[in-house]
Amino acid sequence: MSSFPESGGFHPLPALLGPVWRDANVRSGPSLDSPVIRLLLPDAAVGYKAEGWSLGDEVVEDQHRDGVITSAVWFRLAIGGWSSAVNFEPETVAVVLADAAPAPSGSQAP
Repeated sequence: MSSFPESGGFHPLPALLGPVWRDANVRSGPSLDSPVIRLLLPDAAVGYKAEGWSLGDEVVEDQHRDGVITSAVWFRLAIGGWSSAVNFEPETVAVVLADAAPAPSGSQAP
């Protein structure tokens, strides 16, 4: 189970995502069926900023150096459009989404 809210809709969360690690399609919505509006190329000198995130189509990427990445999280980019979380380094995505985790509402019994 994920540690961030699973409710639908857009979740504002301005954050630096850094560069893409692979060629990445930017789409008009958080779905693989949404038209591609831009292609981002890997460049360590070019980072991207998210305006927020939403759940969308699950994407599986098996070419990352650390293994398979699977995510249904899509980021709305400040440059316009949506990009799957799998296009960004998993460590960066984990830090960004940690900010989206709800605060504990009290102690829970084990």
